[in-house]
Amino acid sequence: MTRWRILLAVAGLVLAGACTVPTNDEPVELSASIVPETTTTTTSAPDASARPVVVWFLEVQEGTTRLQDVPRTIEVGTGVQGVLSNLFNQRPSDERPAEVGKTTDIPDSAELLSATPSDEDPTRLIVDVRGLFGEGGIQGVQLRNALAQIVWTATNPQTGFQSVMFRQEGEPREALVDDLESTADPVQRGDYSRVS
Repeated sequence: MTRWRILLAVAGLVLAGACTVPTNDEPVELSASIVPETTTTTTSAPDASARPVVVWFLEVQEGTTRLQDVPRTIEVGTGVQGVLSNLFNQRPSDERPAEVGKTTDIPDSAELLSATPSDEDPTRLIVDVRGLFGEGGIQGVQLRNALAQIVWTATNPQTGFQSVMFRQEGEPREALVDDLESTADPVQRGDYSRVS
C-alpha cells in the first residue's frame, strides 16, 4: 500500500509541473488580438458651483427699444447680488448666441455696491450704486432704460423681490419711470413697460 501512495505522490508532482505557466525573463508585448478594446466616454457633469439665472438687456427693433431676457449663470450662493453683479459687469456679447444684438444702458463706469432686502419689507430690494445718478452718471431715457434693466432683473420670480428702491453711495435716489417722471416710491416691473 505504501508503494501505491508513493506512486500517486509522484504522479501528482508530475501533473502539477505540467500545469505551471512558463515565465520570461524579459517583458513580452501582448498581441492586439488578446487585448480587449476599451472605449472611454467622458461626460461632463453639470457645474455644481453655478446656477442659471436671467438678466435683462435691451434690444432695438424697428426703432423701438425693448427689454429682452437673457440666460446667464452665476456662482451658487451669491443670491440677487450675484445676479445684479452679472448684469453690471458682464456686457452683452455677440459671441453668446442668446445675446446677439443686445445692448445695455448701464454704463461701464457704473458700479453695484450692494443689493439688500429692506428692513420694512422683505420683498423690497435696496440697490446701492455708484456712477449711475447725477453728475458723472446718466440721465433721461438712458437712465430710465438702465433702471428698467435693474428692476426687471432684480424682480425676476426666482429672486422673491417685487420692488426696488435706489441709492447712490448710500443716499436715496428717485427713479425715472416709463413717462420719465421721477418717483421716490419703490418701483416695480409695471413702472417699466417692456416697450419704449
